[in-house]
Amino acid sequence: MALLGVGAASYAHAGTSWIQQPGLSPSTQPPRAPKRVPDTFPTLNFLTADPDYSDYRPAIDKTGQRVVFERTPKGHSLTSMYIATFAEAAAQPFVQSSRTLFTGPSQTRPDWSWTNGNVVMNVAEADDKTVRVLVTDANGNPQQNTFNSESYLYPTWSPRGTELIVFNSSSSAQPRPCTSLIDLNGNVLLPNLDGNDANDVPMYGGFATPAPSNVNLIAYAGQPDQVWGAAISGYSQDYNYVFVNAENNGVFTSAPLESDANIAKFDPTHQGRAPVWSPDGRYVAFESDRMGGYAIFLFDTLQGGAPVQLTESHYGAQHAKFFPGGTKIILTCLQKPDKTGPRGIAWIDISQYL
Repeated sequence: MALLGVGAASYAHAGTSWIQQPGLSPSTQPPRAPKRVPDTFPTLNFLTADPDYSDYRPAIDKTGQRVVFERTPKGHSLTSMYIATFAEAAAQPFVQSSRTLFTGPSQTRPDWSWTNGNVVMNVAEADDKTVRVLVTDANGNPQQNTFNSESYLYPTWSPRGTELIVFNSSSSAQPRPCTSLIDLNGNVLLPNLDGNDANDVPMYGGFATPAPSNVNLIAYAGQPDQVWGAAISGYSQDYNYVFVNAENNGVFTSAPLESDANIAKFDPTHQGRAPVWSPDGRYVAFESDRMGGYAIFLFDTLQGGAPVQLTESHYGAQHAKFFPGGTKIILTCLQKPDKTGPRGIAWIDISQYL
């Protein structure tokens, strides 16, 4: 995969391959082809679509048969973790009760390790609303607290299944927030996986996921630590591009996944967040509102070019995850394409785009 070997130089697209082109910033790259929009979109196959509940942020197990997700009852704000299987579509509560571990009623942001089989998530206690990190087994039985994790959000398993990549908003994060690698006891192993951009500006980072073959190679929702033109100052997930980092002798740098994205001023036609790698490490799926509503896009890191839109914008699709085989994606979207109402969990077949 070409991105694995790219260092601090900026990315440029040439023909059908990715190459380093030192001295050129993304804003000076030649324009690419327009965003690809298919004539017809893959069929949305709903696993859950109950009008009394809104379901969000799915994570799938290594068999491709079980999905854990957030469920919020209609008219309520507290979110609980539920699970559904493709053999039995009825959703069941996931996290089991335990007084000795963090198992408050607010359970969010799950990720399922295909290496150790466990699920990690954020939980918040009812009394103080403090968000922490909890590890459970595949049946929702709490296994381990991640202590000192009050400022770690969106925990994601490393490929080894022994570390977590987190959105670090603690007072020690530089810049704040950034992406950190921690162990299961909450100890920081690498404080900042984002580094600086091609203009040597530190990066804000969140929603990070590691490549399947490299714990330190991440795709994430990023933004330079400076004013995005006149748009916004400070980190905002609505003003992100998808960035990919690179490591050179322990020094991290980052560049936009789409090489023609301007890093000096925010360009909404390149907005993107919540990226995820395909199991073979070639593709990155992400969500973007660049077409008027959130949709899932697919980017080929080997061929480059423009990302292809996979879902209709009216469905507001978000938080895509690949199935183990890499030919299907699980996601959350509106149960009806009207930009309002509850969400469900659905899957699409993307084999025609691979």
